[in-house]
Amino acid sequence: MSKLQIIFISLIMASSYFFASSMYVPSLPEIQNALHTSEALVQQSLSVFFIALACSQLLAGPFSERYGRKPVALLSAVIFVAGSALCALSQNIESLLIGRVVQGFGVGGLYLLCRTILQDAFEKSELMGILAWYGIIFMSLPGLTPILGGYLTTHFSWEANFIFLLGLAVVTLLVIAVIKRETISQHNPDAIKPKQMLKDYAFITSNLTFLCYLAMMISGTSCLLLFQVMGSFVAQNQFDISVADFGLGAMTLMISSVVSRLFWNQFLKNRLSENLTLFFGCVIQVSGCALTTFSLMVKSYSFMLLGFCVMSFGVAFLLAIAGVSALYMFPKHKGQVGAIYGALQMIGAFGFTYGLSMLPATQSMMVLTSWILALTSAIAFFIIFIKQRRAVGQAYTLSEN
Repeated sequence: MSKLQIIFISLIMASSYFFASSMYVPSLPEIQNALHTSEALVQQSLSVFFIALACSQLLAGPFSERYGRKPVALLSAVIFVAGSALCALSQNIESLLIGRVVQGFGVGGLYLLCRTILQDAFEKSELMGILAWYGIIFMSLPGLTPILGGYLTTHFSWEANFIFLLGLAVVTLLVIAVIKRETISQHNPDAIKPKQMLKDYAFITSNLTFLCYLAMMISGTSCLLLFQVMGSFVAQNQFDISVADFGLGAMTLMISSVVSRLFWNQFLKNRLSENLTLFFGCVIQVSGCALTTFSLMVKSYSFMLLGFCVMSFGVAFLLAIAGVSALYMFPKHKGQVGAIYGALQMIGAFGFTYGLSMLPATQSMMVLTSWILALTSAIAFFIIFIKQRRAVGQAYTLSEN
């Protein structure tokens, strides 16, 4: 299997997460009406998806070390197919939530392994270049998928989103079955022993720097989730924005993220240190919060959208550094660090979306939440910076002695 084929398979597997997580969000109000349920319950269809996705990654990582990447990927794709079918056939909110849980379990394994098979096949220097372009694609899809979802909802129905996901799941299953070859060179028979799993995960999560990078990742991705989940209700209920127009608004966030990543790759990657990149990312994120605050004062959807675009530009800097730095802190634990990193990121997304479902979907609440996210990024950066300065000081003292 060529390296180009591995990249193609990885992209197909990764796309399952981005389509399944955010494609249907413009149809949330329509799902609420169609299933005769509450706003909170329909928003929790996102929350249960993320918690299932997190749990599945914790299992998929060690099991892929023990039995290989392909068997776990095949099983994950089958579960993705089943979950998508359940969602498409849902007649009430309970069956939809069950379908989303099943979807999450399937997508979790695929999303974890899309990174792991790249680590199996490429050296670190090669992978850094690939992940730079992956970042652009991964930032584009969260903005593009709601546009497709809004179109399908407007011209067909909310179920059309899950029928599309069912088709994607079948294609993913066929690609893995026909093209995918095993990429792991040596299986680890101890990987699925509960004691060893807990020991590995405890070792990784006890590292404060790793947790700070993770906090930045959660803060950055939550900015997009905040606009997609709560913003869809604010746009339609407070500003009378149509589903299609809201999808176009989400696209501007995607464009901002892509432009930011391209700008960083082209002009800043070799000029700014990692810490300076993180610092500027935090500053730009705070600037976006200031614009959203102004939008609240003037009651303007346009300024609110502009503020989130600025935030998206800034958090792209954070994601460019934090994500890669966290994954490469533990080179001897590829499957485990990918699993715990992905799981904790999804647990963070679950907690965030669940928290949003408990809050009133208002513009003022969006502004307040955006400030909390920005402060989280700033505090995490400050902790990393202080720890690095202390480490340099200690190394200097030892060299003097």
